[in-house]
Amino acid sequence: MQSDTTNAANPPAALQGMRVIELGTFLSAPFAAMLLADFGADVIKIELPEGGDPMRTLGEYPPDGTSGYWWSFIGRNKRSLAMDIRTPEGLEILGRLVETADLLIENFRPGTLEKWGVTADWLKARRPDLILVRISGYGQDGPWRDVPGFDRNAQAFSGLAYVTGEKATAPQQAGLPVCDFNAGLWAAFGAVVALLGKARHNLQSGNEIDMALYETMIPFLKDIPMKYRHQGRVTERTGNTPDYVSPGGAYMTGSGDWIFISGTGDRVFRRFMTAVGRPDMAEMEMFRENKDRVTNRKQLDDVINAWLGERSTDEALEAFAREDVPAMKIQSIADLMTHPQVIARGNFVDIPDHDRGDVCVSAPVPRLKQMAASIRWAGQDLGEASSQILRSELGLGEDEIRSLAKRGIIKT
Repeated sequence: MQSDTTNAANPPAALQGMRVIELGTFLSAPFAAMLLADFGADVIKIELPEGGDPMRTLGEYPPDGTSGYWWSFIGRNKRSLAMDIRTPEGLEILGRLVETADLLIENFRPGTLEKWGVTADWLKARRPDLILVRISGYGQDGPWRDVPGFDRNAQAFSGLAYVTGEKATAPQQAGLPVCDFNAGLWAAFGAVVALLGKARHNLQSGNEIDMALYETMIPFLKDIPMKYRHQGRVTERTGNTPDYVSPGGAYMTGSGDWIFISGTGDRVFRRFMTAVGRPDMAEMEMFRENKDRVTNRKQLDDVINAWLGERSTDEALEAFAREDVPAMKIQSIADLMTHPQVIARGNFVDIPDHDRGDVCVSAPVPRLKQMAASIRWAGQDLGEASSQILRSELGLGEDEIRSLAKRGIIKT
């Protein structure tokens, strides 16, 4: 690790002094590295000189921008080194960087790095205690290790898409690339666990984290695997109406807005029915326990829908709030970003983005009262840090840097 000279009165970021090499494209590995960078890790993102990470071109661009809004977010706090590690010269420079690194994150298809000469033995020879984080569609072993996999494939394979959507319609993918984002989150968690374990147990050896995209959703499947294993029952789609609790789900108000309401638990149910003016129903035998309410869901929902249809969204939410019933309008991004809670918590921040003015990005999470995360810069231009890294940190001369650039091995 790099030395840390910050004094106790001015504590450093939690991961200051850690160096991470990111060999990632698209989303999962770059997101994992971004999370570590937010907390102070020095992330060197190595990209091909021609084009760089394809994420630079995804989505909409700011006016006069050379990369998309998304890049400002996912590339933040990283230093861009544009270098072709598939060449002997690029591989040699990568080896020198590995000697200075604590962690390497990659998300290529299994076998790709090895084809370029970046094998486990090659890495170990240069940094015996390196933590290697590998993300792929189906993992580094098993009969499907070589099958290509992206977020939608992972949603389909993991069972997430099967239980998402309305029963009478096609399975629905999530509105966001949840498997990619979760893979990055799990990978960053695994990296920190490995580094903490190495430090606490004074180990001199490295470690390897192997994360498959589809595995990111398996811990979220609640009781679905148990019901299949022990009852042979396949859980089907139920749309916005959960199959395990009633009342609950998405309901429309008289204003035409959708709200989610949770009536989980007997006490909440009694408060719920008080809010809609029917406390007597909470005492009826057919609604006494949750299993009875699930069986008789239609009768409950008919009463709730009739009550909501006569009230505005604000009136309905105020009535539920008075009775301490969890209810929330389904918010658009406009609702979210103008909500006083979100503003008070500073969940979105505007940061300078080169010469293109400010760009809005999500603030780092989670919050630490000390050693907090920060956003120090937006995603860099391709190769923006190449000269700095090669000259100042690896000692390459100007003639050598110019030669590498002329031959297309690096971009400055």
